[in-house]
Amino acid sequence: MVDRKLLILGVLIFIGFVLNAVGVLTPCWVVNSFGLKGGIVPYNKNAEAWFLAATVAMYFSFVLFAFMFFIYFYAFLIVHRNGYSRSVRKWFKLMANCSLMIVIFTVLALILMGVNFSKASDSTDTYSLGYSAWLSCAAGVLSLAIFILVCVIAEKECN
Repeated sequence: MVDRKLLILGVLIFIGFVLNAVGVLTPCWVVNSFGLKGGIVPYNKNAEAWFLAATVAMYFSFVLFAFMFFIYFYAFLIVHRNGYSRSVRKWFKLMANCSLMIVIFTVLALILMGVNFSKASDSTDTYSLGYSAWLSCAAGVLSLAIFILVCVIAEKECN
């Protein structure tokens, strides 16, 4: 029997992955005052450098979430078969590193976009973050919760 913490961790990772995937893959990262929307998919090599950096950061966060999802399933199988042990701690620490990198990449992308949108806005046209960015922001916050829970599991359960 797998304990409740590990199941909650799986649910958080799944919800965070879905939020991040929807946030990265939907076309509403940028909204201007005229209602025009733009996304980060597909990759546009002709965009501004800050937009490209934010796009790559969000792509990395998506890949890290997928990687963390697979690590969780592997750790889940080990814990289900053998229980918590010191050997499974490395997988939890790897998940903690992934979730912390997701938080860093998401914050980096949102700061890059937010700051540069305020610089690009003028009296006739203003730019703001769309719902895709806020879904990715929610995934980043959830990833911070995942980081905390994984650290608790790694330190308290894996003895």
